[in-house]
Amino acid sequence: MLPRLPLDDRTYAEIVQQARRLIPKRVPEWTDENAHDPGITFIELFAWLTEMQRYFIGRVPDRNKRRFLDLLGIAPADASSAKAIVRFSNVNKAVTLPRGSKLMAEDQMFETEASISLVPLVLERIVTRTEREANDVTATNDHANVAFYAFGKDAKAASKLYLSFDRELEPQEQITINVKLLEAGVDMLKDAEQEFVVNRSAISPSARLSWKAYCWDESSGSAGWMPVEMIEDETLHLTLSGRITFAIKSQMRSVTVHPASEQARYWICATVEEAGYEMPPRIRQLMLHTVAAQQKDTLSEIVDFVVDGEPNEEIHMDSYLAVFGQIRVQVKDADGSWRYWQETPSFENLPPMDRPPSLFALVRHEALDSVTVKFSDGLSGAIPPPGQTVRVIASEAKFDLYRQVGRSNGLPEQTFELYSLSCKKRDALRLQVGVLEPQGTYRWLDWTRVDEFDRSKPEDRHFIYDPVKRLIHFGNGERGAIPEASNETNIVLIACELGGGDRGNVKPHLITEWVNEAQKALHIKADNPGFAAGGAEAETLQITLQRAQAELKHTFRAVTNEDYETLARATPGAAVARVHAIPLFKPGLADYPRETAPGQISVVVVPYGLTDTPTPSAGFLQTVKRHLDTRRLVTTEVHVIPPVYIKVTVNAVVVVEPQFVDEGQRLVELLKKLLRPLDGEHGIKGWTFGRSVYKGDIYSALSLGNGVVYVQDLWIDAEGPHVKKSAGGDIILPPHGLVFSGQHDIELISRTHL
Repeated sequence: MLPRLPLDDRTYAEIVQQARRLIPKRVPEWTDENAHDPGITFIELFAWLTEMQRYFIGRVPDRNKRRFLDLLGIAPADASSAKAIVRFSNVNKAVTLPRGSKLMAEDQMFETEASISLVPLVLERIVTRTEREANDVTATNDHANVAFYAFGKDAKAASKLYLSFDRELEPQEQITINVKLLEAGVDMLKDAEQEFVVNRSAISPSARLSWKAYCWDESSGSAGWMPVEMIEDETLHLTLSGRITFAIKSQMRSVTVHPASEQARYWICATVEEAGYEMPPRIRQLMLHTVAAQQKDTLSEIVDFVVDGEPNEEIHMDSYLAVFGQIRVQVKDADGSWRYWQETPSFENLPPMDRPPSLFALVRHEALDSVTVKFSDGLSGAIPPPGQTVRVIASEAKFDLYRQVGRSNGLPEQTFELYSLSCKKRDALRLQVGVLEPQGTYRWLDWTRVDEFDRSKPEDRHFIYDPVKRLIHFGNGERGAIPEASNETNIVLIACELGGGDRGNVKPHLITEWVNEAQKALHIKADNPGFAAGGAEAETLQITLQRAQAELKHTFRAVTNEDYETLARATPGAAVARVHAIPLFKPGLADYPRETAPGQISVVVVPYGLTDTPTPSAGFLQTVKRHLDTRRLVTTEVHVIPPVYIKVTVNAVVVVEPQFVDEGQRLVELLKKLLRPLDGEHGIKGWTFGRSVYKGDIYSALSLGNGVVYVQDLWIDAEGPHVKKSAGGDIILPPHGLVFSGQHDIELISRTHL
């Protein structure tokens, strides 16, 4: 039975009928629709061609569709793992958790993405202070859904944010604080994912902060606020969410800070040195002892090391599998193959040999934070050759049940099934094929995963992994090499990662259970204060085709005005509220459009802000310009400029019905709604860039008021640079000008008093 194909269900007759129904609308002068008319003949011809085209398109197999996508450089997206921020508490002693430490969220496994050092420390109090007020926001910080202003709504220079700890910080002790900001234009349920995709090097901060601690100053012999050593600031002066890592240089001293003045505490302070925030930073939560975690379960991992080839060389690993799992060591030969070296308890009791054996010693540290792989001095054991020649394979003990895939029979197009491993990601596996040598030992060769064998040559060691069917495919000798035949198992996995998919998108406070008993015995509490986000299943072919169509329409090069505006709105790290591109214009051009600047374009950007006239800072403009410069034409010079705000004040005498003589404020609100620079709610658009303010606009707005009979008198005043007034009283704006409302004066007169 032939498979059912997704054909267009319209018949030839239906296509002809639909086309004929469009004739009166598209070509009303066409009145003869009989069969003898040549136009009807053309309709029937194109209907037949359309039916044939759809017929053949419906029979394009999925394999060919994938080839077409490959020509466009588009491949189906692999399954992805959810990411979250994990916070640790109840730390009673200093301890280091190795990278890859495993935690459970119900039935989902999560692993930390970096090692983290935990120390007994609590963020005790948080105080914000401006020139007007001081607030203790500690309770607000404990409720992560309530954001607070770090430096007040104005974020003026000299505003401060104080943080106190429950103990004195030791000099050179590194402390990391995770800062969660309420960022404009970011979906807060996806903030865990956003942190990992923003290119911070392309962002110029709008303001500048300084961090100080209250310490003892040896030079002056007194205590005071002294700068801390800022090791890392991912927040870019509280512009983005991220981590701040610092160290104290001197001995701290306790001090009282109002309003948390009931006792002296150990404080650090962030001060606004240079103001300029478009949106004052709002903090959702400040947290100690946090690390990024990803939903996955690594059964085996490999790490390649570069060694010097010197005697007594050592290699250190700080991963969870290295500390709590099994360790195997491979060393690369000159021909690129790998050989396993054997583990020995120690080199001390081994006598010198003419041909030292291939041995390594493994040292597990009592702190359970790292392991060390040691090599000999070249007398009692061999020395690895210099270069990237040492590979450490760390795996769980149970991985031995899964690592052996099978043996090759030397025939083309071999297929092996992974019965017990549900690897959802195509890149979740790394494998090797062993080649038997005359002396009975194996040398192991790396094989590379590819999506298809189309580009594989006969000598290329490639394989395909199908995560849906859990199948591993090898080539036929013409496209992709054939694994060496063997009587024993010679196809093995050296790396394997489980996990991925949308099941990892868990709610807050679910990542709590330790997997390892030794880590559980530390009695450290773990949880995720926010959502785990970013987990997704692998794309189907249909979804990939839809994404390909959307990406082809996506703007990635700045050519037209609309391209510049679209790209400016999408600038990472810059919350752009409005944007307007002005071709052939540059700052300082006096008589535009009569006078133009060839090859130049000015992009006017308006940021989100709390004021009526939000103005971008120099850093904001530089961030947008840097983003556009990488996408503009080579011959185009881009200027990113702020808007010119023009204050417009309306003075009017309006005749109304008697019952509305006291509702002048409503007319003022109508004018403010009209003369606004930013877009409003419910799709209300702000004033168009550079559009003149005509009296007719004001008349129209006032006529919408309740009870308005007519406008008896009207005149408009304007204040701002480059603004002009016509002979008729209209306001003429520069091309990068925007209006905002002044103090409108509306006088209402009852119709009965005329």
